[in-house]
Amino acid sequence: MAIAKALEEAIARGELLPGTRLPTHRVLAEQLQVSVQTVSNAYAYAEKHGLVTACVGSGTFVSDYGAGKETELMLVEDKDTEGRAIDLSIAHPVCTSELSRLFGDTLVRIGQGNTDALIGAMRPVQGQRAHLEAVAHWLDSQKLPAEPERVLLCNGASQGLMLAMGVLLQPGDLVACEELVDHGLIARSRMLGVRLCGLPTDREGIIPAALEEACRKKKIKVLCCTPSMSNPASCHMGPERREAIAEIARRHHLMVIEDDVYGALEPDRLPPLSSLLPDQAFYVTGLTKTVAPGLRCGFLVAPRHLMQHCVARLAASSWMATPLVFEVASRWIQDGSLARQIAFQQQEFAVRQRLAREILSGFEYDCHEHGMHLWLRLPEGWGADELVSSALQTNILITGYQPFVVDPERRLGRVRLSLGSESSRQRVRHGLQLLADMLNAPPPPTHFLL
Repeated sequence: MAIAKALEEAIARGELLPGTRLPTHRVLAEQLQVSVQTVSNAYAYAEKHGLVTACVGSGTFVSDYGAGKETELMLVEDKDTEGRAIDLSIAHPVCTSELSRLFGDTLVRIGQGNTDALIGAMRPVQGQRAHLEAVAHWLDSQKLPAEPERVLLCNGASQGLMLAMGVLLQPGDLVACEELVDHGLIARSRMLGVRLCGLPTDREGIIPAALEEACRKKKIKVLCCTPSMSNPASCHMGPERREAIAEIARRHHLMVIEDDVYGALEPDRLPPLSSLLPDQAFYVTGLTKTVAPGLRCGFLVAPRHLMQHCVARLAASSWMATPLVFEVASRWIQDGSLARQIAFQQQEFAVRQRLAREILSGFEYDCHEHGMHLWLRLPEGWGADELVSSALQTNILITGYQPFVVDPERRLGRVRLSLGSESSRQRVRHGLQLLADMLNAPPPPTHFLL
């Protein structure tokens, strides 16, 4: 039982990925100093519970989690939820008790060392050299080669986006973007006094012809876009689309701000758009959407000739990013914990997307198979406000379309469902099932919703 439990936890953390070949019974028995029969019983138990698959003559392999197979680890996370609403409203990675233990253990190790540079240093504003080198190494794994000199550490990706926009834009400037965008971009544009020009999209994001036309007819100053798993519509640019957008940006000398906070959720990810435009693009990412919301580590990669403008704005706004969280991130990069946590998120969101596909099979929605969102189209008769209110009456939190539309006059029969805020798959399953049952019936009378 202990061996099977250890296998289950390693799979859930992403340390053992689907298809991984496990040691033979004899090899593992020798490693653990137990009998071969004990290992055989452990593998048999794990196979019975869907964790592994035994192939005669080939060995034992980690199986792909089935959407209907709740693991013990995920069920343990279901504690302390009585009376609390099922939250499908927040863009959030899946946080488990294992992640909390890892964070606590890392803080203990940090505290046992020399903390002078973490608590006593005010320079360099850009970030401490060891942290910059670790981040540059991780960015390379994300297919964005970047020298440490071009990396700026921020208190979350949102600050990185604000810095990039502040460097490139003046009040009144026009920014091209997707017609549906993260609500943070809308808020930042209002703060800076810049205007957003929402462009038509398809499943791969901004349509090149629409960007070309906007550049010819309007004074577009900057393109701000999310090529990977955009929020809320989950648009995802393929390699040809990225090349087409980059070529238009080159021809029109258009600066680009790439928001890539979800890109790491894609296994064997595509190179970021910014990799095609090293002198024209600001690349922004972080760990709050892929590892933990409280790990406010944002990374901004800027063109070399504009780097000092970014550093000056960072110093003026918050002086420097908090070194402690980057020490945690750097250690996780170096010891492989970050890669394992991201692999866990990839695997877990894939399972949750399969759950959604099973429960919402009769409805139309957009998603990415490893993404955290569903952009659900409502059946005829239902409005977004009606569903949000009805869901709240049923103790479910969801988000309507309003925060994401560039044109405030636009009306959509859509809501966004996010699959990561709940640690328990069972609560996600229950919430989706309640919504499906609700949408299969006519909406309640308005006076009931009020």
